[in-house]
Amino acid sequence: MPLRLALNRTCAPQLPLKEFIALATAVGVEAIEIRNDIEGREFADGTPAADVRARLDAAGLSVASVNALQRFNDWTAERADEAEAIVSYAAALGAPGVVLCPVHDEGHGWSEADKERNLRAGLRHLRPILLNHGVTGYVEPLGMKGSTMKRQGMAVAAVTDIDGWDAYALCHDTFQFFRCGDKHLFPERIGLMHMSGIARRDLAPKDLLEPDRGLVFVDDRVGNVAQIKALQNAGYDGFVSMEPFSPAVQNDPELPGRLRASLDYVGSLLVA
Repeated sequence: MPLRLALNRTCAPQLPLKEFIALATAVGVEAIEIRNDIEGREFADGTPAADVRARLDAAGLSVASVNALQRFNDWTAERADEAEAIVSYAAALGAPGVVLCPVHDEGHGWSEADKERNLRAGLRHLRPILLNHGVTGYVEPLGMKGSTMKRQGMAVAAVTDIDGWDAYALCHDTFQFFRCGDKHLFPERIGLMHMSGIARRDLAPKDLLEPDRGLVFVDDRVGNVAQIKALQNAGYDGFVSMEPFSPAVQNDPELPGRLRASLDYVGSLLVA
């Protein structure tokens, strides 16, 4: 099946929306992911969702997600207000879902029991907000050392326990999956996929950081193509969104050409 490609705003956070849309159309993707955490850009700068939607419609682009509600498993009154703002914006934008990221502070001090309890509490509180707006919560396990939800199995068990599959799906991130050594995929539960490549070989997976995430080329350690193939073979037909965090990628004067080459490289191997 054809690969449905998207660009996360992390590809070029410095670009104004008009120029980022031009980048997305130039490299041939179907959709973009809007981020709520980039200062001076859409959402954070107060640009109405209707304005963003009109620009995307004019360019023939869809929205893959709004990324992200952080610390969703540390539920507070402040988190509830934040969730309402992000989810309502996503609904107005026509985004199918909002990415949900867990607490990942190394000093959080949570026990394993705390992690499980807080995860279920966050999911329960957030579910009615998602259902009210008709937006899916894309639960994204994060593989870094301080993460309170590293593996997909933990997320699947928690959503199942709260009977929440009417409001939730997984966001599968190839780098996070690689970083924590996860081995168990849940293709039927995945609603969004992030990809990025790792070229450096001087660090163990667990020691890699977000700025190490680049584009996907032949030197990739993450196994992006194998992960995408596995999901496609299991029936996944959602967006696969490029999400690099490397400053070298973001500030590359040849970014359009390099980005298109990376997407073409992935696509050629999947066809092969």
